[in-house]
Amino acid sequence: MALTEEILNNLNQAKKGIDEEMRIALIGQPGAGKSSLINRIMGKKIFETGVHTDTTVEADEAKLDKLYIVDLPGYGTSRFPFDEWVEKFQPQNYDLYIFVFAGKLHDSDTRMFQSLKIWADKHAGHRQPLFIVRNFVDSLWDEEKTLDELKAEVVADVCGKMGETVPVYFTSCARNPEGIDELKEAIKNADIPGAKKSKFLRNFRATTLKDLEDKRRDALVNVKNYAIAGALNGLNPVPGLDISVDVGVMWKMLSDVRESFGIDSETESKLQKYKIIVPAARNVFALMAKESVKNFLEKEAVNFLGKNFSKYVPFVGQATAACVGYAMTVELGKRYVEDCYQLALRIMEKILENER
Repeated sequence: MALTEEILNNLNQAKKGIDEEMRIALIGQPGAGKSSLINRIMGKKIFETGVHTDTTVEADEAKLDKLYIVDLPGYGTSRFPFDEWVEKFQPQNYDLYIFVFAGKLHDSDTRMFQSLKIWADKHAGHRQPLFIVRNFVDSLWDEEKTLDELKAEVVADVCGKMGETVPVYFTSCARNPEGIDELKEAIKNADIPGAKKSKFLRNFRATTLKDLEDKRRDALVNVKNYAIAGALNGLNPVPGLDISVDVGVMWKMLSDVRESFGIDSETESKLQKYKIIVPAARNVFALMAKESVKNFLEKEAVNFLGKNFSKYVPFVGQATAACVGYAMTVELGKRYVEDCYQLALRIMEKILENER
């Protein structure tokens, strides 16, 4: 397939993928530790903890680029009877649900479970994933029963109220957290359209080597989407050359790659602290400023055309500019992903080594 045809066929999908939002709803019992849980999953402070009570009447929303995480108030209360709660907060419009509880389930929870199933069946294409989490697992105790027996009772109660067999995730957000990595992996593997899931993959903080590999794979897919959008926008043709690249899109792509791998202004001090030498680090830090991206493109364009010009001889004018810009952005983007991955990998390896 010719490159121009590929661009045209994927343009709408690519632009939609870049702009598409993912919305996560936190639902459940007051005091169940929803804020602490999502902070642990994301590896950073998304919400203040310990501030939500039975009197909370508004949703608390955190926005991370195109990822929205919304902590919804309690339902089935005198302030919010279930139907009024649904009408006000429209929970059926989210892409993924995390239901958190820490005590016994109530009749209102049963109704919530059944409603989620109904909404999911009406959702086009797939059922929105629902993760049921029993938080504060360290508080489960009965001197006459084992922890496994207590967990089995919780699972049986949940499945009975759901009317089907579902997994239950047991977590603790204490100093030594439990179950967080398992829940995070389940979310990463959930049945969510790729463009939406990418918003989650990009924004959580990697804490394992597998996290980094998942981020690397996602970033390489996004490079192609940004390349399509940037080449066809063509707002910043490279001076003196028939190449059309949107420098703004390129800069946003590189910024997203760095953010996904947790590379920021403090990364250089981490390298010094752990005495890590990574040849790719210089390339990564050199492109943190927008002006440096423009200068870099002008320099790289000459080298790129010298190696690849024969591929674009059949195309003329705007088609040439778009095709070359697309191909160059993909090549440079993939190179940048690998540089950031290697940098983040060396830092994590050193951190894990020190923990051992």
